[in-house]
Formats: sequence, structure tokens, C-alpha cells
Amino acid sequence: MQYQVISFYKYVLIENPQELQDLLRKHCQQHDLLGRILLGKEGLNGAVSGKKEQVQQFKELLLKNPLFSGLTFREQEYHQNAYHKLVVKVRKEICAFGAEVDVAKSKGQHLPPQQLKEWYEQQEDFIIVDARNEYEFEVGRFKNALNLNLKNFREFPAAAKKLEAIKDKKIVLYCTGGIRCEKASAYLKEQGFPKVYQIEGGIINYVNQFPDANWEGGLFVFDDRLVSDVGEPITFCKHCEKDCEQYVNCHNLECDRLTIMCDNCQENMNRTCSEECKNAPKQRKIKNQPKHQKVVGIVENYYPKAKVALIKTTDAVNIHSKISFSGKTTENIVQEITEMRDYEGEEIPFAPANQYITIPVQEKIRKNDKVVLA
Repeated sequence: MQYQVISFYKYVLIENPQELQDLLRKHCQQHDLLGRILLGKEGLNGAVSGKKEQVQQFKELLLKNPLFSGLTFREQEYHQNAYHKLVVKVRKEICAFGAEVDVAKSKGQHLPPQQLKEWYEQQEDFIIVDARNEYEFEVGRFKNALNLNLKNFREFPAAAKKLEAIKDKKIVLYCTGGIRCEKASAYLKEQGFPKVYQIEGGIINYVNQFPDANWEGGLFVFDDRLVSDVGEPITFCKHCEKDCEQYVNCHNLECDRLTIMCDNCQENMNRTCSEECKNAPKQRKIKNQPKHQKVVGIVENYYPKAKVALIKTTDAVNIHSKISFSGKTTENIVQEITEMRDYEGEEIPFAPANQYITIPVQEKIRKNDKVVLA
């Protein structure tokens, strides 16, 4: 893919964050990078996206600054820019928290993804705790994770009282990229928790290395994707209850509630969470999308080792037809159907609507991707 999304943070004393703000904003504007960067006396917290070569130049700019030596990046590929604007701000806190905490002095031990995987496999006695918001937990989480039911991260100090009963156990905190856990783990250490860990590089670092081990569902991200497709859905469309992990902000401007909604229901409900919101007078405008070509099927499953897709046809399709796959996180992939088999494994030259077929595919595709005639 042509584009890349990176996130990064470092707690470090920055004497003049305004000067750095001007430098980073100017560089991003000159290199067509979009995203959100927060700076403050306590450090740097950001995420940007753009073409890979521009993202690499941005990384090199940061690493040249002695303040950011050792800075690491969480990286994901995407088929377009994942942000629609650039925000570079100076804040009192780069990660708002509900209590004073000395991150540099007290933070928990970083736990490499490989070690966490081994702890799961060896059935190590540990408690894994989600330090994110409740709506993030809903769409995806680590196996057996404890949910603190946070509405926002400022609630963590109060919610940490729920952990008192397991104070002497190994506690592993996790969040998207690590910045929230850095503060949360430091807070727990200051409260007398003796064995506190945080996943090194957060969820993104873990699933990049072990995409099929101990992570369940999708990953909520704070850009235009809302959910990054890193696993099979564990949630359902609010309206039709189909397997789905797509979050949509309700298009009733007076509601704006995050709602899990499939493509069909987004269209049928005008991207709103209820009939009441659908009929509300103040609606967010939907950008006109280019008309799609004829949809002939939906991907029911993808088998990466065999490089085969299971498709349920929605219209008739012939062998040697030229098709493309597209979806929320799948860039348009065009290919010819060189072989087609029915559900019993017999080769067929033609498939009518409402039939399951398998075909070889050249690149990774995903469940629920649309198959259209190219």
C-alpha cells in the first residue's frame, strides 16, 4: 500500500514546545502529512499519515532531535490518508489524566509482545487490564482482559480502586500505542502496586507481530478509519445483528453517538443509530461517492495459506470475468477469475446468484469485502 499511519510518544521535558510546534507544523504542511500532534512541557504525543516516503522523512526529522533519541513508532499501512486534516497543538498535558503522577520516576516495566505471548501460552498467573475507553474495549480486546468501564482516561485513578483486591498479582496494562499505559502504570506504582507491566508499543506493536494470537476483534483508532481491521469481528451491527466492527458517528448532529453499523444499514439508515435520528432535521452531509460497478458477491472468508476466497454470489458470474475486491481496509484489488469451484470443490464455469464459490486470489483480502465486476 502507498500510505502509512504512524503513532509515537515520549515523556521528556521540552523547554520550548511552541518552537517545536512551528517546526513540525511547517514540515507536515510541506510534505502533505496529516494527523494530530500534541506537545507540552511533559513531552510529545502524535500520529500522522501520508505517503510512505514522506512519513519516513518525518521520522528522520524527529530522530535527529536529541530530545527524541530512542523514539519508537507504531506503524500500519493503509490505502489512503487516514486523517483529513492536520492539528499541531501545545497542551498542558499530552495525555490528560485525573491525577498528578511522575511518569519518569514510577512507570511500569515494559513487557515485549513475545513475552506476553509466552505468558498466555504458559498460563502465567497475570491479570491483563484494558486502560482504554469502554467503546474501544467493546470492538476489540486481549483474551481475558479486565474492562475498567472508562468513559475517558481521566477516570482511571478512580477506577484503579477496583484493582485493590488483586494488588499483589502481576498486572499487565495495555492501550493502543502505550502512552496511556505509561501514565496508568506509573500511577499504580505510586499507589503501591508492586508488579506492574505495560505492553511495549501497545496493541499495535503486538498485533503487528502476532496478529492471530490472543487478540480478539478489531482495534479502535483515533483517525478516519475508526476501526483498524486486525482480527475477526466480535461485535454486531446495531440494526441487523450481522458480524461487524465498523464504528460510525450517528449523522444526526444532535446525537453523534458512536454506533457499530454494517455497510447496508449505513445506507438504509442514512448512517444514523435509530429511526428517531434518521428523521431528525439536522443531518451531517454525506460526501458524494463515485458510483460503483456491479456487485456480484461478498467475501465470506479468506484463507491466507491457500490464498483462496470463499464468496457468496449476489449475481451471476463467469470464469475469466475480471473482478475487483474493495472494502473498508482493502484497496481496490483487480484480477481475473482463473479458476472457480462450487462448495463441494468441483470446478465450474459459471455461478448463479446466491451460491457459494471459491476462487484463488493474488493478494490479501478480508471478510465482507465486496466483489465487483471490473
